[in-house]
Amino acid sequence: MHFTLKQLRYVDAALRTGSIVQAAREMNISQSSIAAAIDASEALMGVPLFHRMPAKGIVPTDEGLLAASKIAAFLADARILESDLLSSRGATVGSLRMGCYAPTAPYMLPRILNRLTAQHPEIRIELREGDMESLVGFLNTGVIDAALTYRRTIPDTMFFQPMFRARPYVLLPEVSPLAAKSELSLTDIADLPMIMLDLAATKPYFTSIFKQAGLAPRIVHTTQSSSVLRGLVAANYGYSILNICGPNDRKGASGYVCRPLIGAIDEPAFGLAYTRNARHTPIVNAVLEICALLSSEGAFDDLFLAPTP
Repeated sequence: MHFTLKQLRYVDAALRTGSIVQAAREMNISQSSIAAAIDASEALMGVPLFHRMPAKGIVPTDEGLLAASKIAAFLADARILESDLLSSRGATVGSLRMGCYAPTAPYMLPRILNRLTAQHPEIRIELREGDMESLVGFLNTGVIDAALTYRRTIPDTMFFQPMFRARPYVLLPEVSPLAAKSELSLTDIADLPMIMLDLAATKPYFTSIFKQAGLAPRIVHTTQSSSVLRGLVAANYGYSILNICGPNDRKGASGYVCRPLIGAIDEPAFGLAYTRNARHTPIVNAVLEICALLSSEGAFDDLFLAPTP
């Protein structure tokens, strides 16, 4: 008996999720199939990959953690080989596992995927959202092939193709006296109550904007949801700062308004991150080309709110 590719995929899902239930849901199979793959793999290796903990699920052993990295690397190589072989007849074929920084997903993914599916209809696309740090983890473990995210957390061991710089802007309650102003400075808002988007790497960035200006924000609420954040601003609990300004944000019909920030402010680069293993694959190259083309066409220009020159 030998390891099978399907078996390794099932074990990989269990190792990543730490749950047979979650692994079965992700792979769209029965829990018994996941459990059988784990049992067979442990029998072949002669060591336990998991501690079974009643009512708490499964926890990888030291051997399981070591196996996890090796299995993830093997599966990543297998997917690259599959893509290369399927694409050898000319068309770009295979599956693309795309990650996206969650707050930007509604604005970025439709534009990119529409172009991608139009030009490469045979590509299968799987999407995964996360914060900036979790996306790096997904890339490292081979869970995704590429990630739409900010450059801030991408290590030097990975590649990053920038698409644009996202200048921060202010989200204000429409009843705020400052809503009458067409542009705002950090000095205008520093003493007001702030609602902070508190995802990994976002809070340090937003607080650094104020620190560089010799100021500090007065944070009264934090949330990990950009939708909740907009709701709190609309309810006049405070202002917030974001980088991507969606079409609905500009309408001013949801209880809040958007205003550009003036002054010298850090504008983070947003783009496509990918690993060294993925850089030569036909699918990732197709995504890189489409992202570069859309950027050159100004397809994302409506997502920025810049001050008047």
